[in-house]
Amino acid sequence: MAPTSATDALAAADLPIRRCLELAYEALRAGGLACGSVLLDASGDVVADGRNHAYDPPTGSEPLEGTPLAHAELNALARVGTDRDLAGDTLWSSQEPCSMCTAAVAFVGVGAIAYLAPDPWALATNQSRAQEDAVTDDAGTPPVSGPAGEPWRTIANALFILSIAATRGPDHSTVVRSRDLDPAATEIAFALLATPRRWPPTLAGLLEPVWDELLNAAGG
Repeated sequence: MAPTSATDALAAADLPIRRCLELAYEALRAGGLACGSVLLDASGDVVADGRNHAYDPPTGSEPLEGTPLAHAELNALARVGTDRDLAGDTLWSSQEPCSMCTAAVAFVGVGAIAYLAPDPWALATNQSRAQEDAVTDDAGTPPVSGPAGEPWRTIANALFILSIAATRGPDHSTVVRSRDLDPAATEIAFALLATPRRWPPTLAGLLEPVWDELLNAAGG
């Protein structure tokens, strides 16, 4: 039975799912692209985490900010010491990592990749992703798993689409294409976009008013 509230659902979610989404929401609140990433060790403990900082105003507090390289996955990896053996670690991301981040994961020796949802921008622009690279690349790309089950997949992409619609407008090409490619997530993004633009301090606070609608859009 699905949790009856966003608060309960997030509290019961696995740590990497919850943390990726919280970081994605942090990026949205900052005016950036909603994507979060968490590196876990073999015991399931957090080694490092990061969020996308490519588009929101730099703060001087993150390894990568205000640059096309400032993806969530690279910010997480940039917090790891050079002497760490990453072979037993898994890099989680709210969206399927791009080819740049997948290459970085392979280069530093992370053992596996997991993601919550396909990347709406990649789908809209027909870009190759980590899953495709894992099938065709012989250069040591780690195994890739994803997307996650519902409602996490829809929540991840709703945040991503919402962050673009809120900063670039609802007519941005990725948002427009997502209406056809991911109608469930786009429906929730537009429902959230219609609410007052003072984002609540927590992700649960954002999702609570649309929780029933979200479950219906995500298929239960």
